[in-house]
Amino acid sequence: MDIQAIRRDFPALEQYTWFQNGGVSITPVPVAAEYTRWTEEMVRRGPLHIVYPEEEYPRRKEAMERLAQFFGVAAGELALMRGVSEGFQTVVRGMEWAAGDEIVISADEEAALLLPALHLRDLYGVEVVKVPLIDDDDGQVQAVEERLGERTKLVALSHVTTDLGFRLPVERICAAARARGVRSFLDLAHSAGLYPLDLHALGCDFAGLLSYKWMYAPYAAGLLYVRQEALDAVQVRYAGGRAEQWLDPVADTFALRETAERFQYGPWCWPLVLAWAFAVEYLSAIGLEAIWARTVALAGRLKEGLTQIPGAVLYTPRSPQRSAALVSFGLAGWKGEELSQVLREEWNMVIKPLPHGREGLRASITFFLLESEIDELLAALNSLAKQRSKTR
Repeated sequence: MDIQAIRRDFPALEQYTWFQNGGVSITPVPVAAEYTRWTEEMVRRGPLHIVYPEEEYPRRKEAMERLAQFFGVAAGELALMRGVSEGFQTVVRGMEWAAGDEIVISADEEAALLLPALHLRDLYGVEVVKVPLIDDDDGQVQAVEERLGERTKLVALSHVTTDLGFRLPVERICAAARARGVRSFLDLAHSAGLYPLDLHALGCDFAGLLSYKWMYAPYAAGLLYVRQEALDAVQVRYAGGRAEQWLDPVADTFALRETAERFQYGPWCWPLVLAWAFAVEYLSAIGLEAIWARTVALAGRLKEGLTQIPGAVLYTPRSPQRSAALVSFGLAGWKGEELSQVLREEWNMVIKPLPHGREGLRASITFFLLESEIDELLAALNSLAKQRSKTR
């Protein structure tokens, strides 16, 4: 892997040290150029699906097939969405809920999963059951199993949790849910693009995918995965102009698609989707195994260095089997917002403060970071730890 050549694809790196890819990724030049190319073609030639449908529709079909192949599924198991939030809303709104039903989520979910779950609580009296994060596969699976009851209808988890960066053993969790007749939804925002993912092998019924974090496509497009066997487990609540197999406006009859596309109700910005499909090729050319190996090495370097800083506490599991590209930590005497601001102002580092709960930072470790940039972050934190310890 030629890191310097790859970094030239990311000119934004000339402006700062980038530790915030888990928010919205910076976009590589080849992917941005692909997006620009399709946008410029639209300007030159007009709305392509109207004027040149014989060109545009096969192109769209090919893009969806490339995305499906990347995730190990059939194209008919994917529905275009604007993001994970919309995909999750499509699932929960398509299920029947009654007072006393339960939805199981992790204790480290952000708005995409947490807010809809709490809304179900307030609308229907659904009980939101939170699973604690445990840095042990057996313990984590057991913690979920202990919370699956007769009224549990859905287990909804982030594959990699948003703030603390725990990677959950979702294959075992989804299998446990399925054995009890409970449906499962996975938020794959922080795992898609980091290493090979076969959604069939994960065993979930539904999953939400994003273009703009670890897949490096422009903001914003998304996908809802619906396992073929789970297609009828969710009702279509929003029957829009992308859901129909056919529609007869004279007889006032219709039929919905017999694929996950029945849940679509676009329209979408197709240059974004086409650029996302191109980003799949970009990442595949680099090699997902190589991307993951370097991510593990860099994240491990940061974690190991944090253990050498007095007052630093690591919130993310050290094991790469229990974590991914997010490394969250705290520093004694510092609040996250303050620490993030100082690192930006004095070291020109862009890094996210943890938004609630524990004080600290969340570092996003992209595969194209340099070892020296990890070391510079550690040196800055060490300096700040010493500075604050003198004032206490």
